[in-house]
Amino acid sequence: MRAVPLDSFALHRQTTPTREASMTGNDTTDEPAGPDAGLSAMRRLYEDVTMALQTMPDLQQAFSRATRLADDLRKMADGAALTRAKVAAQIHDAEDLSLAGLATKLGMSKARANQLLKAARDR
Repeated sequence: MRAVPLDSFALHRQTTPTREASMTGNDTTDEPAGPDAGLSAMRRLYEDVTMALQTMPDLQQAFSRATRLADDLRKMADGAALTRAKVAAQIHDAEDLSLAGLATKLGMSKARANQLLKAARDR
């Protein structure tokens, strides 16, 4: 895995495919490949950033940036959890499922399904 200096993301952008190309999987079509392509790109970027942090010569600066990374990732994880809850609520409504039916469909307890619905409706 190559190390990407955190101060030069412009260089990283020059050496990686454009957003459009990464979404499609190639440079010849404008059709998005879907969320899986975006998640793969995020994982690769995460690996690059963590490698860069671990190889920075200024360890105090690396620690500070790693802290920011951890904070930002927590915020993204919270957002992803809310998205998950909203999709569960969409399934519940679109398929007119009971709480038990939703729980069975999603492979979880009724209590957890209820928590997801509550989270989706509270936001």
